[in-house]
Amino acid sequence: MRYMIEYTIRTAGLTHAENFAGAGALLAAFSKWKPEDGLTVHAFLSNLAGNGGYVFVETSDPKVIVSFVSKYNFWNEVNVVPVIEVSDAVPLTAASLGWAQSASKS
Repeated sequence: MRYMIEYTIRTAGLTHAENFAGAGALLAAFSKWKPEDGLTVHAFLSNLAGNGGYVFVETSDPKVIVSFVSKYNFWNEVNVVPVIEVSDAVPLTAASLGWAQSASKS
């Protein structure tokens, strides 16, 4: 299964000194990270503001996702979304539309 992980570095409610300390700690922790066994990282992207980004990953075991994101929950707000190819979604959506149109008739 593929997942799009969106992360935002947590800064709200922190003092200037706490933000600096948190950034240093996050960079130190990230320098020691390597992908978990069973996790394929297709893209690891930063937004242009440098306060968050996206990670496009693939794994057959959702526990690998938990292992990955929970390491950074101390610094980041994280949203994990399972995703599929648009070419796979279109026929499913078309079938659902057909069902909904049929089911909504009296």
